[in-house]
Amino acid sequence: MSAHDDLAVRKQLLLAQSALYRAQLRYEVVAMRTRTARGRGWVARGFALFLILRKASSLVSFFRK
Repeated sequence: MSAHDDLAVRKQLLLAQSALYRAQLRYEVVAMRTRTARGRGWVARGFALFLILRKASSLVSFFRK
């Protein structure tokens, strides 16, 4: 194997490693977006429930007077 062949093999290895690293990063970004989207949904539902309960409580207190 010549020095040129060795460099070509190293270059291919580095390109493959770089592609693998980019694919892992893309996967992690998609996974994080999915988790945060789910979390945002739960927060929005919780806040909506809180607002409904607060409104119901104010209505009950209004009719008690």
